Amino acid sequence: MKSFKSACAFIVVMFLLASGGSGVFAADIDYSSWDTTPTYPPDVQNTKYLSAVKALMDAGAITGDTDGLFHPDKAITRAEFASIVVRAVHEQNLSGGATYFTDMEGYGWAKEYINRAYENNWIKGVGGGRFAPGKNVTYAEVITVLIRIQRGQEDELEGKWPNSYVQYADMYNLTGNVIISNWNAAAPKGDVAILSDRIISPIPMISHNRGAYFSNANFGGVTGGAITAGNISITLYNDTFNEILGGANITSWFPGLSGNGLSAVVPQYTPAGVSTLSVVISGTPVNASNDLLSAVIPGSALHSGGDLAVSQNANAFFDIQ
Repeated sequence: MKSFKSACAFIVVMFLLASGGSGVFAADIDYSSWDTTPTYPPDVQNTKYLSAVKALMDAGAITGDTDGLFHPDKAITRAEFASIVVRAVHEQNLSGGATYFTDMEGYGWAKEYINRAYENNWIKGVGGGRFAPGKNVTYAEVITVLIRIQRGQEDELEGKWPNSYVQYADMYNLTGNVIISNWNAAAPKGDVAILSDRIISPIPMISHNRGAYFSNANFGGVTGGAITAGNISITLYNDTFNEILGGANITSWFPGLSGNGLSAVVPQYTPAGVSTLSVVISGTPVNASNDLLSAVIPGSALHSGGDLAVSQNANAFFDIQ
């Protein structure tokens, strides 16, 4: 069993859809009272963009420009947007060197992100085998991709694109206080940040010195075909664990794992004070997936106490095809 150390972890977050009708409007909010830090670009400090930009930057999904500013009014390209959303939910580096589009010259930095989004059916090309990576992304394209990431299904959508997605966004108030008068217009960076944060809730990445991280987690298997100990093993790192008996079932530590017909077990006795924990995952997967694997370690298992949420690194993946 092979593992490669990662230096990333994240706080597990829920999908959040804020509902309308609260009676609070953008003009009523005193942004100057927000707790800000110099870590984030000064042109979003004390603005409506801060919370969303902070979430995306904490997730490693987006950065400021080379001048240290964010430029919320600047248009972004389809390649940039694909990269942002894939990083926001930590699905990067999963697609290898496949070539799906013929117009990627000069966009090698974005190819893997675009491939991943395409493989997940989040994005499509513009026809003729082209993706148009340098074209400004529109509001319609942004809302479409975000809905596809959030929903995964299109069973509630009626009519033709983009009206079907626009109507869905209106139905569930997905745009919040982002006022869109022209869905075919280029979506500026600030609005893209707000919409992304609102709809897909970027997953923060926290340095491993905060306590925990995964080794590389490589699953292999097929839907309906059992995976075995030989297919997958994870090494979970933490400052120190308490004593854990061999054979302990820790499936509950991994949100969503049991729902896919899989279980997680600690194969060997782990004495108190160690910082690494070997985990074997097995079972017969119910659904094919290429998902971020996360864990919530209960405080009872940690020497320091307090629950701890962690993720695999960006180069790792839970891949059942």
